[in-house]
Amino acid sequence: MLSRYKSALWYLIPVFVLSSIWVPEFSHYYVPGVRIADNVISQSRTTPADSVLQELENMRLRRPAAFVSDRELITAAEYLLKGEFRLPNRTPWKFTVPFSAADLSATPVPLEFASLIVPEILLDAYGVTGREEFFTMTREAIAAFAEHESAASLPEGFLWDDHSTAARIPVLIRFWRLYRTRPDFDLGVARSVLKLLARSGQLLAKPSHYTFRTNHGVMQNLGLLHLCVAFPAVPGALGWCETALGRLAAQMGYFVNVEGVVLEHSAGYHETGMYLLGMSLRFLTLLGRPIPSDWADKYSKSQAYYSQLRRPDGTLPMYGDTDDEVSVTRVTAIDGTGRAGPLLPARDLRPGKSFGVFPIAGHAVWWRGLEKWPDVRDLSQTVVTWANFPGHGHKLADEMSLILWSGGQTWVTNSGYWPYEDWGRAHAEGWEGSNAPHLSGESAKSSRTTELLGYADDGRLTVLDLRRRGPAGYAARRQLVQFGSELWLVLDLTQDETPRRSITLWTVDPSLAVLQEPFQNAFRLGSRSSGAAMSAHFLASEGTEIKTLSGSRQPFAGWVVRERTPTPATAFRIDQPSGNSWAVALWVPERRGGAGAVSAPPRMLEWVNGDRWKLTIPMHRGNVVLQRIDGEVLAQEGAGGQHTIRVKLAGAPDVSAERASIRSAFEAVEVRSDKRYKDLYPFRLKITYLLLAILAVQEMAWFLVRKLMRRFQFAVRLALGSAWLILGSWIVLVYLES
Repeated sequence: MLSRYKSALWYLIPVFVLSSIWVPEFSHYYVPGVRIADNVISQSRTTPADSVLQELENMRLRRPAAFVSDRELITAAEYLLKGEFRLPNRTPWKFTVPFSAADLSATPVPLEFASLIVPEILLDAYGVTGREEFFTMTREAIAAFAEHESAASLPEGFLWDDHSTAARIPVLIRFWRLYRTRPDFDLGVARSVLKLLARSGQLLAKPSHYTFRTNHGVMQNLGLLHLCVAFPAVPGALGWCETALGRLAAQMGYFVNVEGVVLEHSAGYHETGMYLLGMSLRFLTLLGRPIPSDWADKYSKSQAYYSQLRRPDGTLPMYGDTDDEVSVTRVTAIDGTGRAGPLLPARDLRPGKSFGVFPIAGHAVWWRGLEKWPDVRDLSQTVVTWANFPGHGHKLADEMSLILWSGGQTWVTNSGYWPYEDWGRAHAEGWEGSNAPHLSGESAKSSRTTELLGYADDGRLTVLDLRRRGPAGYAARRQLVQFGSELWLVLDLTQDETPRRSITLWTVDPSLAVLQEPFQNAFRLGSRSSGAAMSAHFLASEGTEIKTLSGSRQPFAGWVVRERTPTPATAFRIDQPSGNSWAVALWVPERRGGAGAVSAPPRMLEWVNGDRWKLTIPMHRGNVVLQRIDGEVLAQEGAGGQHTIRVKLAGAPDVSAERASIRSAFEAVEVRSDKRYKDLYPFRLKITYLLLAILAVQEMAWFLVRKLMRRFQFAVRLALGSAWLILGSWIVLVYLES
């Protein structure tokens, strides 16, 4: 009997190894929970006032489902009652009513499902109709979710994702506001809901869960502020306030810069960040705290930048992770006493200036025809990005790419916000998702820097000059010239220490019909809806290949995301030697009636280098000549160039100190958060299966030879135990760490 116990001791070593793999996982997700006493429930039924809760529930932390009418909302809610999830532009799917943990992993929308989108839609429908079946299912779904969440040890789907944990708090606040005064109020349901809220606060406040790098961290802090204002009686609420405000103060050093630009490489995420910043100001007022002057200044400037981006139709330029949905956001106003008011729909969003360059953030935006806003017929917007803040959120490989919008139509664009679950996400994050010049096969994470060399604008002639260096001796320079409202010239130059290929993908909007013009490498782009048209012309140095692609997977080209769906679009692929090459892309809108288009192929009359060149563009109304002479750019038109516009480029300001300050603020938080948990659940699971298989083979082998090896049993077990310890150490210290 004693020998059996001794033999069993050897199995403690594999158990120890397996435990060392899984203890960090369980520890990361474990929170002790809190006891919700009856007095906490009674206080939460009366404090704070309904008006406060109503304001908090409307400060949502995830974009709500978009319905065009109440009828569409009610129809979606009626399907939910039957266990069918049907939303506009979403794939329908079925789930278990009122809730099943299995659906957390099976759903095609795991973030939304874990954020309680089903109760959210039902509550919205209940608010419109007052139908009790909507509220009844909401109560049952939330109670079942709360029961599962409190019993779970490991996450399924997005159960404890940072975003979903924060986003479900406003939904639960809304439910609580309605439920706390109902005649069918039940203490058991109330206690489970408040426990769920308390556990959510513990998770959001836990250091290993803090996603300080991105807007998710800001949302985590706002989730904590929601909790401490809505449920001050819940144990820990006051501490969550202090945690959230301290974190936000540190994040403001790198989340939004002094230009007011959210540093997440995306027009869409600037809108999100501005909304979150406005919410932060409002929470300070709700808590009776003063608003720091630099926060207020950044917020004011972020609204100005947002106004520069947003078009009259509500869309945003698709650089970075930006979708094609209409931008609808809410803002706060700071009154004369320094208090921020409730968030209300943004109004009066006309751009404040026709030309804006943001050298610290790495963006430029300019307009033509603002005097006729919001009439889009003579209105155009040009957006260029070269932003790159390592470690910040939503960085795509798109430096020096541009978006052209004119006459109410997007003409030149990037791929946009590609769904994470779709096949092409890795390509869309890379250079193939933008129109920036790059090396063939260049990694999205290549080592590189981009700088603004100079710019000029006099309202008629606008020039932007950028240069990117890297990787490994490659350099690309892009000069963008807009003359009047009638043409855009993009001149790309590349240099390289090694003979390679440089690629540029010019992708046009999927709504455009593309036809070949009579002369080479010239195309007519026509809007299928408005009838507007633009001509595109390409010319380049020797050795260049120009191809037209649409919806191509290999090579990846000709894709734009529309309504969350990757959609084929026409792309012009410029493939040329990476050393000593140049390429011109010319975009010319047709005037009404077809006048104003290019009448013959443009020609490079003189080429010396990027600082000295001359191009002629034959147009129906007369030739236009664009020329650069060192630091000046000239535009000439009419017989003999009788009308000449000349601008001198201003040198780029030195932004190194501001960028260093942003990096320093980021690294200060990074150092404090460097022990953030790594989500290695799939790797832990795979290595566990492998170790169990090894253990099974080991024991079967030992069973077969145990009689022959009885004399050496201790030595064999010692060797095997040592091997397990060595293997376990390698797994924990090397494999999982890497």
